[in-house]
Amino acid sequence: MGCSTSLAKMILFIFNVAFFIFGIASLGLGIWVAVNKNDLFRFINLVDSQVTEGANQGDISSVANQSGAVTAAGYVLIGLGLFTLLVGFCGCCGAMKESKCLLMIYAGLVGLVLVLEITAAIMAAVFQSHVRNSAEAGMLRVQNRFFVAMPDYLRVQGTNGANALATFLINYVQLMFECCGARTIGDIANSSSWTASNRTFAGKELKVPLTCCRLRENRKNAVMDPRYNWTNFADDLQDSGCPYKPLGGNGGLNNATCYNSLLEYVSQYSKPIIIICVAIGLFEILGILFACCLIKAIENDVSYAKQ
Repeated sequence: MGCSTSLAKMILFIFNVAFFIFGIASLGLGIWVAVNKNDLFRFINLVDSQVTEGANQGDISSVANQSGAVTAAGYVLIGLGLFTLLVGFCGCCGAMKESKCLLMIYAGLVGLVLVLEITAAIMAAVFQSHVRNSAEAGMLRVQNRFFVAMPDYLRVQGTNGANALATFLINYVQLMFECCGARTIGDIANSSSWTASNRTFAGKELKVPLTCCRLRENRKNAVMDPRYNWTNFADDLQDSGCPYKPLGGNGGLNNATCYNSLLEYVSQYSKPIIIICVAIGLFEILGILFACCLIKAIENDVSYAKQ
């Protein structure tokens, strides 16, 4: 083999060591997420930081089991890790052992991933409008079916019901992005689940959800703390009467919709994501080219040896 082929062999080996490391990390993280959701939820502070082992362990378990999405994400990471380990193994061993078979498997697997990525990118571009409309409709559907007023949320908080999880997430989004409603400002106050829930709070009837109202300056972090006492919420509002005023003429509401706020947030990272995806694609193309280069060199060596 010539100097250029040896260089391709070394670069291909280094590439696939990175694949191998990523595969091990993904596999390990996936196993940990799948079997130990409680520590994950404690780590990301979705439960009260004062909850500890022992009598309160059931509180952690109930929150961790609110959605199978966490376990599913763990299994996805495990699958990704195993696949990446297979690719890395074929690339490393194929390069070091000069195995034409392993290099062909490696090139085929990486080529398959590249084709799937390109297909996904094309579909995302073609169906962008449809995806956005579906996402907005999905948010509206969850809001209408599962969101409840604060008194009912405090009653079911920590249980594994859909109302508890959906209400927690919607309240979190409305506080984080200072929004109110999925599609139009305040539409959440007309959602069937919210209007049917117990809206008596601090002795008054809520007209809009508490988290729809604008907070006083520098109070967002305090309100979003898991240990926050919601009975003091009115003191943290710019207009303490906002939750008890009807939608029309209520000047204390957040003046943005949650779907648009989330879309703007995601759009901030669109360029870095595109750059990373292009870099990954180029990385994969180089891997395929180096593998093909080695395969050709191996074939030439075999032909030369037969002469």
